[in-house]
Amino acid sequence: MQGPTHLAVGILIQKATYKVKPLPLRHSLVAFLAIISHGILDKLARLTYHPPMPLARDWFWISYHVMIYLLSMFILIKYFGRYKVGLIFSIIPDLDWVVLHSSKFLPFQIPFWKKPILHEFLSGFIDFLPPFSLLNSLPNWNSKRKGVIVEFLLLAVLATFIYVIREGKNQKNCGQKKRHMEM
Repeated sequence: MQGPTHLAVGILIQKATYKVKPLPLRHSLVAFLAIISHGILDKLARLTYHPPMPLARDWFWISYHVMIYLLSMFILIKYFGRYKVGLIFSIIPDLDWVVLHSSKFLPFQIPFWKKPILHEFLSGFIDFLPPFSLLNSLPNWNSKRKGVIVEFLLLAVLATFIYVIREGKNQKNCGQKKRHMEM
């Protein structure tokens, strides 16, 4: 999956756990679930447009990735203040790609980070969980443009859930405003 999908799931997880007390427990739960969600979404990514190598001369690939980048930046800017724990931990496994790709351009490398170790660990953990190991049997549409539709449909569903799930104080404020208007 692409960044916006991971970020949207991070927001959704944090919104869905707003009642968990105390705060350190909530943040730990959000962090754990967000990291696990990254692995699950990466298994589902078999159904999405995700060519293994950049297609720098392909207008569709370039347009799609510019849109993904802009949407990721929008989500981070708009929601970081309130949902930073969910956002950070939902995307943290992608640190693999930052380290691996930047090591091609920088004069130094991290000696033990020659492959995507976070993704490999997470994938192994997800494969250990019986229902999620079935995701490995999904068709691979990574090079098919129709995979963009799957990603955007999933993003639309996530955005709907994010909008629908109200946190406690938002519900309380809405109720107070409604009662005040009735008076």
